[in-house]
Amino acid sequence: RLEQVHKGLGEMQSLAKGVGDLKKVLSNVKTRGTWGEIQLGSLLEQILTGEQYAQNVATKKGNERVEFAIRLPGRGENDREVWLPVDAKFPQEDYQKLLEAQELSDFQMAEEAARQLENRIKAEAKAIKEKYLDPPHTTDFGIMFLPTEGLYAEVLRRPGLCDTLQRIYRVVVTGP
Repeated sequence: RLEQVHKGLGEMQSLAKGVGDLKKVLSNVKTRGTWGEIQLGSLLEQILTGEQYAQNVATKKGNERVEFAIRLPGRGENDREVWLPVDAKFPQEDYQKLLEAQELSDFQMAEEAARQLENRIKAEAKAIKEKYLDPPHTTDFGIMFLPTEGLYAEVLRRPGLCDTLQRIYRVVVTGP
């Protein structure tokens, strides 16, 4: 039995090291953004055909390119395609601060962290609107993809946040 306990302890240490490696990878902003983009690309690939979406699309004149855009048909036979911009965002730091405050049962710190998360999500939505929305070449709304279910659920849980994002910034939030 002692041998089985020792073996189990070794497996747990190996698992803990793997979790630590993943945490280290996700602490890098660039790597985390790439991870969210790959996850979004994988989901789109599973749902749509290659002709129904494109990667790194310039939906507006200028240098800005949205990570993914869904190709929609124009209104008439002679109308060209219309793009629906989809951008992955992963404000991990703000979400992590909120989780830590909740674990500490610090109401004031949790409220401040929640306010910061909301402000960050609104700023990201504003950026999507300004960078990628250009009707009639695009839809009049875009999609913000949040790559973790916890973050997505937290954004949905915030009273009035999704409504504000849709009404003011013309952005719909989605998750995995």
